[in-house]
Amino acid sequence: MTEKTGNYRFSNEWFAKTATHWPELFKAVKWDPTLPKVIIEIGSFEGASAVWMLENLMRHRESRLYCLDTFAGGIEHSSKEVEGLEQRFNHNIGVSGKGAQVEVLKGRSVEGLVKLLTRSTMADFIYIDGSHMAADVMADAVLSWELLRPGGLMVFDDYLWPVFQDQPLKNPKFAIDAFVNCHLDQIRFIASRQRSQFCLLKKYASARPNSGDNAATST
Repeated sequence: MTEKTGNYRFSNEWFAKTATHWPELFKAVKWDPTLPKVIIEIGSFEGASAVWMLENLMRHRESRLYCLDTFAGGIEHSSKEVEGLEQRFNHNIGVSGKGAQVEVLKGRSVEGLVKLLTRSTMADFIYIDGSHMAADVMADAVLSWELLRPGGLMVFDDYLWPVFQDQPLKNPKFAIDAFVNCHLDQIRFIASRQRSQFCLLKKYASARPNSGDNAATST
């Protein structure tokens, strides 16, 4: 049975613990909700995290939230959990009263991220909580990094996910560790008491070689 919190409809409390830690996190990164912000969320499910961000991080009318989701759930979700999922998400965003600030990019996250890249979107915060398959998490991280502005915040959820711990290709940690190791010189880590999330700031944009750096030399 779906639980109701006020006029919202949520069937679980997965985001509740995160909601208790995020005020401290955003205080640490000096987030100012009164300024126009761009946020990308990969994996919105019922919209609990999206609603929290709309209410707490996006008080400027020009702030924008992009929600990327298939609304089909992942390998860890039962058919009952995803039944009516998109309808619950739409309802909850509507109840927030800030639906005009939300754009839903329904489909695979890589498709949505590429679409945002073609628009030259630059995000202040990217929350990666979509597919937990390592290959998908890696793709989300690589594309999101190109969308994250220098100084921007990136948060990976379920870094210490207890599911499929003996199958690293089905767990986010394998991909998160690999991504972080490849970008160590561009990252500033943000400590969080919520150990299940991996939080970092982008120090500067990725360095790109000049067009002639890799050109073959004629003899």
